[in-house]
Amino acid sequence: MNKRLWLFLALFLAQTTGFGKGPPSTVKPESVGLSAPRLRNIDRLIDQHIGEKKIAGAVVLVARKGKIAYFREAGLADTGKPMQKDTIFRVVSMTKPLTSTAIMLLYEEGKLLLSDPVSKYIPEFKGPKVLELQPEGSASEYKLVPAHREISIRDLLTHTSGLLYLFPNNYYHERERQLVVDFYKEAGITDGFCRPNETIGDMVKRLARLPLYKHPGEVWDYSLASDVLGYLVEVVSGMPFDQFMQKRVFGPLKMRDSHFYIPKEKLGRVAAVWKSDWQGSLNKVTGPMIDRDLALCPSDAYALSGKYLTGGGNVLSTAYDYYRFAQMLLNKGELDGVRLLSRKTVELMTATNHIGNFDATFLHDHGWKFGLGFAIQQDRAHDVDAGDVGVFEWAGIYSTRFSVDPKEDKITIFMSQTSPFNLHFNLWDKLLVLSGSAIND
Repeated sequence: MNKRLWLFLALFLAQTTGFGKGPPSTVKPESVGLSAPRLRNIDRLIDQHIGEKKIAGAVVLVARKGKIAYFREAGLADTGKPMQKDTIFRVVSMTKPLTSTAIMLLYEEGKLLLSDPVSKYIPEFKGPKVLELQPEGSASEYKLVPAHREISIRDLLTHTSGLLYLFPNNYYHERERQLVVDFYKEAGITDGFCRPNETIGDMVKRLARLPLYKHPGEVWDYSLASDVLGYLVEVVSGMPFDQFMQKRVFGPLKMRDSHFYIPKEKLGRVAAVWKSDWQGSLNKVTGPMIDRDLALCPSDAYALSGKYLTGGGNVLSTAYDYYRFAQMLLNKGELDGVRLLSRKTVELMTATNHIGNFDATFLHDHGWKFGLGFAIQQDRAHDVDAGDVGVFEWAGIYSTRFSVDPKEDKITIFMSQTSPFNLHFNLWDKLLVLSGSAIND
């Protein structure tokens, strides 16, 4: 084969991957205080789960001291399609930390304060009402009472706003929650998924007029708050949310494969979602997993473009792209000479408990608190298997997760596309144990 043909093939391959000139370099684990033989235990863990048909495939990345020491793909991304390091995943709720970062960029520019009422920017949130049950035998089952105070931007960032998601109603059965969810359904509110004929602002304005589940600041409850934050970014910045994220976050961090809607030329790199019963039954999903799921709409047209931009679950990304975001946070706001946030702002987001005595237990055990978009491990006195005090992390409902350990200067990224997500808690925990036990300095 002549040199020109070799050059053509090299350029072609470079353009059809997510890494530009080639995959990112990795270092010998021992050079950053990790044990290569111990990291290979991750191979065994992931391969075992693939062999048992619990998951179809995964990409795992472990970095320490700013260097990638472990980066491996395994299994299938789709039927007949091997997983690749640059496979694109629906990170769903791992969008939330990205949205929090967008808010904090505006905060650092003096365009908003965390103590500001949301109604200052989205007037529909003015004068919120809270649903309260009435004593048995009353003329009405509930009444709406004025909230003790307005919802603040901090309340949205910490999930203490009194807003809800619909899907946890399948697990929690308090009557107040059920009644508020009924209001949501009647108003056409969804959990942030596919609404091709409207904008996120349309949904947020309807949501703002509905009753709250609790008074702002009264409980920690995972919710649509990040979708409200995404729209808030649009209002304050004057830019569509996806454009803001590209200009201010994805672009500066060189997150080249992070999108709200996938460009046509990249559709072939998007992983399928698989449904698993964790007992050996694994099937590719061909229809919506969640009502009107953005990532699994009936037509690829929805994946190519759209104006419904959710701050809570819209982004698709790769393990490497999300690593770059996590490394920026671990570096206290800077990556490759580009400063995105100040050290003090990152500390406010990732190292400060903003929810007092509440625990952030939706994805974690007791002992986990919440910053501004991240769960934070406060102690190891509870049922915690891995990690140090100060670890911050979050996950996505299709079984993606990232974890940052500032004490050990270590990042762990796990990307799969499997549902239901709660079956994967044990796998995630084991992965973090293996990642931590590889430290040998």
